[in-house]
Amino acid sequence: MSSTAQNSESGKMPSLTSEQRRLVLIGISLASFMTPFGVSMLNLSLPEIGADFGVSTHALGWVATAYLLSSVLFLVPMARISDLVGRKKIFLAGMILATASACMQPFSPSFLFFILLRTLDGLSMACVFATSLPILSSIYPASSRGAVFGINIGVVYIGSSLGPVIGGIITQYFGWRSLFLLIIPLAAISTILIYRALKIEFIEGKGEPFDKTGAILYMITVFFVLFGLSNLPELWAFAATAIGLIALPVFIMYSRKQKYPIMQVNLFFTNKHFSRSNIAAFLNYAGTYAIIFFLSLYLQRVLMLPAGTAGFILLAQPLLQAIFSPFVGKLSDRFDSRYLTTFGMLLLAVGLFCLSTLNSESQILHLIIYEIIVGIGFAFFASPNTASIMGCVSRKDYSSASASLSVMRQSGMVLSMAIAMCVVSVFLGNTEMIRTDTIPLFLAAMRTTFYIGIVFCLAGAVLSYLRGPSVREEEVCEI
Repeated sequence: MSSTAQNSESGKMPSLTSEQRRLVLIGISLASFMTPFGVSMLNLSLPEIGADFGVSTHALGWVATAYLLSSVLFLVPMARISDLVGRKKIFLAGMILATASACMQPFSPSFLFFILLRTLDGLSMACVFATSLPILSSIYPASSRGAVFGINIGVVYIGSSLGPVIGGIITQYFGWRSLFLLIIPLAAISTILIYRALKIEFIEGKGEPFDKTGAILYMITVFFVLFGLSNLPELWAFAATAIGLIALPVFIMYSRKQKYPIMQVNLFFTNKHFSRSNIAAFLNYAGTYAIIFFLSLYLQRVLMLPAGTAGFILLAQPLLQAIFSPFVGKLSDRFDSRYLTTFGMLLLAVGLFCLSTLNSESQILHLIIYEIIVGIGFAFFASPNTASIMGCVSRKDYSSASASLSVMRQSGMVLSMAIAMCVVSVFLGNTEMIRTDTIPLFLAAMRTTFYIGIVFCLAGAVLSYLRGPSVREEEVCEI
């Protein structure tokens, strides 16, 4: 029987043994590994999925879009619900949903049913994303969170690295439906570990009301913004994005007036460390997420390498991220994280500039070196920035802080791909395949997108530095 953790007024760490904390970290890391691992495996199987269900390439876009939209839509509401009923309960509910979905997806009778299950996957991961960082922040002291977040983020990058390789082999020999057999045991083990090792429940808002109006305003804003950005440069997509952007200030003004809002929007106005770190995270993903999209096409359509070879070459970036993230996380526990994150963003800008020099005559070795620069840049930014965000708020705001970071990350990804699609449309028009005569146009589109990414990364570096020295939750953070 779990005891209930007190609110942040006590300032005491929950009483878990070192072994229990390690098991919780392993359980949460398995869940963190499972998500990018499953997504990257499935992306490699899209052609087979399309052939199996007889759907168009455009329709296959919903495999990723349904998951992304669902996860972001439910992220903030689930974070708030976890404060009201318990973070452990919501995490376990998410993992149970993920396990059930993985059991059903291999038997999907239609593409629509499969997309509905992908939406369920998004909901399950919203539960996990909303609670993972708050749980780790609650059971580990501030002095060691950087290392813990570094391990957790490193595991995410390992999942991204292994997914395409393992997914390709499994799909080739056993078919795409067999991929989910790898997800089921990961989800089940994570569920068991958290259930048995996390002996404490965290209910920071017990007895407080749930802001239904705020939840609806949030979901309307996020749906129209992300759905619109995902479908640019269609004319109707601009209209959808505009509706979302109009709804955004309405949501912000409404939330600021509420005693118990769905999301602590006031943190962005009263805590410069929090706001600038979150915006830096948004700029990080907005500037870099399209890298893998362009490099995949560059390797296969410009250098004419087979998909398997391209996949192995693209491993360099996430592998370096996975190797360096735990190391940099430990550094952030000892040194001011603003210097680490600023250096990371500057390194990403350098990496993007190097990638912008690629042409049809470039050497593979040069590309790998550029990937290494980008991978190390990511590692120097991600875990210190996460620790910085979670360290400058009180325990009662952990869920809002974690949800805010996840929303910034996902929104940055969508914006990055929206920019990439718009630039490709400008240079290549309606050309569906990259041909020999359109390679210069593709390279120009890739170069232009990377230039835009450089601007985002430089802006993120400035924000990372200007947020000021690292702070802890017990310190006052004011603009």
